[in-house]
Amino acid sequence: MSTSARSDKPQVRAVRAALHLLETLSQHEGASLTHLARQAGLSNNQTFRLLATLEPLGYVVRDARKGYRLGPKLHLLGERAFWPHDLIRAANPHLDRLAELSGELVLLAVRVGLERMVVDRRPSRYSLRVDWAVGSRLPLHVGGLGVALLAFSPPEVQEAVLAGPLERFTPYTLASPEALRAELERVRQQRVRISVDDWAVGEFSIAAPVVAGGTLRGALNIAGFTARLDERRRETYIAAVREAAEAVAVGLSTTPGPRAAGLSGPSQGAGRTGLTRR
Repeated sequence: MSTSARSDKPQVRAVRAALHLLETLSQHEGASLTHLARQAGLSNNQTFRLLATLEPLGYVVRDARKGYRLGPKLHLLGERAFWPHDLIRAANPHLDRLAELSGELVLLAVRVGLERMVVDRRPSRYSLRVDWAVGSRLPLHVGGLGVALLAFSPPEVQEAVLAGPLERFTPYTLASPEALRAELERVRQQRVRISVDDWAVGEFSIAAPVVAGGTLRGALNIAGFTARLDERRRETYIAAVREAAEAVAVGLSTTPGPRAAGLSGPSQGAGRTGLTRR
């Protein structure tokens, strides 16, 4: 699902295509032109013209095997780009405690346009587990983190999501505006979002928003397989993520942060690392 595709603001197609190509290249370093074109959903000719423009500017380079890689200019830009360092620092000890408590995957995320993006993580210690990479995204209407973020986002963001389309990932996804609106109100009242089976059947996410000084700064969660989520753990995790989110917010209360609504970027899909068995 493309965040930018759902915006009614003026856009330049070539710029969108170039950015999409760069994000695709970040996941396929060393790929050939043909492979990049296929992965990005672009024609070979369009991909060639974009790469020919980006290469002399330093945004892409060709290696010894004639494959394409991200160039040094992107590294320089990346060092200057937004990254919620203060949020990550404030959340670090609390993510550690949640991971120690649960043994499950623990994530910290922010809103980027109409998606949630993972900015820090603590992997599960179980041999059979689910995982999400830092930088991975999902639409705001699905999962624990996304809905927790959406519930405390500006009204215009909520209305943009509610206007749809609301992609259905499982039979339990909040794919109707009425169901989603009701859940957002519940999350605002209880300051916790409990997601079971709505992104992937058999998985849960218990998330809480981090709201500091009246401003949404992010959300954190505990996530894993529902087979391990009995009633005792469920209640323990609810209390733990609420407490952790409130503690992070206290640590941020004197630190002004950027408006998440100002962050945007084309979607590259879920970015899921999938099941891990070791």
